[in-house]
Formats: sequence, structure tokens, C-alpha cells
Amino acid sequence: MLCLACYGDRLASVLENATEFLLFERNDGQIRPAGHVSLPSKDPTDRTSAIVACGVTHLVCGAICQATLARLQNSGVVVEAWLRGTVELVLEALARDDLESLVMPGCAGRGGPDPCLGRSGKGNGRGGQGRGPGSGKGPGKGLGKGTGRGRKRAGQKD
Repeated sequence: MLCLACYGDRLASVLENATEFLLFERNDGQIRPAGHVSLPSKDPTDRTSAIVACGVTHLVCGAICQATLARLQNSGVVVEAWLRGTVELVLEALARDDLESLVMPGCAGRGGPDPCLGRSGKGNGRGGQGRGPGSGKGPGKGLGKGTGRGRKRAGQKD
């Protein structure tokens, strides 16, 4: 049984944000709908239990935290994580055996940052915000409102 962790008509960017699991069966090279599971709870353990209880053997999702990944793998579920795209695109890529074309930007090695960790690298635990000080490395936003006349070039007068 194949499961896509979805948010609307696309893969959820993070497994824990999925609103439903779409189930499919693969037979003779064809992928056919087999139902869905609504997800009332955001608890990762409940979601893992739901996946395993449905007989899922293969999960396709966006980002996934290491603890949830380990629970699923220990239950025998093959996890294809760090993917993006609409349900239609994912099913087409599965039929072509080309999920690599849907890897999230920056996750070429499929070892993206653990979404269960905050920027500080510390787990957020239950009820935590997972927000740390972090520091940006990108260019500034150019929001300065200076009124200067620019730099003078050598030998140039006002």
C-alpha cells in the first residue's frame, strides 16, 4: 500500500502538517486509488500508528523529523521524504520511477534539516516553539532611506 501525505491537492511540505493521507495500490505497474485517512490529530505518534494500521508499506512525503522517520522505518515502512509536488505530479513520477525529479530545493542529498528542531538545533519538545536566534546569510534587503549624494570619485568636485 502506497501513502501520500497531502495538504490539499499536493504533498504537505512537512509530514506533520498533512491534512490527509491518500492511499493507493500498485498492481502490474499501475497505481490505483485505495482510499484516504483523515487526520484529526497532529500528534506524530498517532499519525505513525494510522499509517501502519492501514497497511502502508511505502510513504511519500515532504520534510519529516528524524524521530518519526525512525518509527516508520522500524515498522517496515519505506519512506521517500523531502519531495514536493501535486498529487498528479507525484503519481506520474512514481509511474516513471523518477521521484528524484521532485526533490525539494536544497535537499539533493535528501538529508535536509530536521523540521522537529528549532533554529538553535535544540528539539522543541511538546508545546515548545522551536525558535532560536538564528542568523541570516543572505544579502540585505536594501531598505535604507539615506539621503546622501553618493560617493565622490577621486578628483571629482561637488
